Amino acid sequence: MANPELILASDVTRIGQDARHLAKQVKRGGLVRVRRGAYVRSAYWAELNERQRHGLQAAALVNAAKTPPLFNAQTAALLWGLGIVGVPKRLCTVTDDPRGGRSKHGIRRSLGSLDSGVARLGAFPVTDKVRTTMELAATLNFAEALAVVDSSRRNQRWGDALEADNWNKHKAWGPPARVDELADAASALTSFSRKRRAESILDLSSDKSESVGESMSRAQMILLNFPVPSLQGSFTLGNGRTARTDFWWPELNLVGEFDGQGKYLRHGLRGNQTIQQAVMAEKARENGLRALGLTVVRWDWSDMMNPRVFARILNDGGLRSLRAA
Repeated sequence: MANPELILASDVTRIGQDARHLAKQVKRGGLVRVRRGAYVRSAYWAELNERQRHGLQAAALVNAAKTPPLFNAQTAALLWGLGIVGVPKRLCTVTDDPRGGRSKHGIRRSLGSLDSGVARLGAFPVTDKVRTTMELAATLNFAEALAVVDSSRRNQRWGDALEADNWNKHKAWGPPARVDELADAASALTSFSRKRRAESILDLSSDKSESVGESMSRAQMILLNFPVPSLQGSFTLGNGRTARTDFWWPELNLVGEFDGQGKYLRHGLRGNQTIQQAVMAEKARENGLRALGLTVVRWDWSDMMNPRVFARILNDGGLRSLRAA
């Protein structure tokens, strides 16, 4: 079924109208061409974020193709709600034709099976969660690969507020992937180097990491050769409340916190609090942790992505690289 916002040239022709009027409306600014033969109102397009625009392009391709394509890699990961950084410039699809792996017209084609490791989310045929996870683990850079595998393993509530064809998920769709399933998918990879890489990422992954930022922070710690922390430490504060921390090094009484913007900007994460109230509550929570004799270090996305800055923040908390030792 077509996205109700999509205007298809084939539908316009079917009811006896001239599809060339659509191209004229694009020139006038009233419509945006999503793909060949598929358009949406400019006002609607302007309201969408990058993930939603990618999803609309996928919907346009599904409705234009005689046989709906099988989506894989980052496109499938977005639909599964896995921890992907950014949005691919092209739609990622699978072909089983060794001669048909060329990428063009906004579509990236990769050779693979169209039968095994396949699922359907809404109107979209996709590689299943396990296959998607391990194929990306074998190809992405270390930090991004770890974020994908962590998110696939994460045990969390799902389904209540999610729709199968929602491209703007903040949680992974479906039950968590099991380690044995992921290991089998890694062993099925045909390239020895990719197989070894995926298995290494799986060994370092965790089901306790709660966000992409936390996973990538841990990846940076590993790359910088810092001691790997315990995840989601739990502490009882002086007021009787429980505080959970992203990272904890018990031997140093050190906790680390990743400050993603979502913690303060996304309404679902701050409950009924205003942004100011959420910031003040976080400050009170940190003071409560310090009152227990804990050192608290914090960083944001830009800090974590700069190895020198990130290492200095961890050093300031008393953490030393194992390489230096």
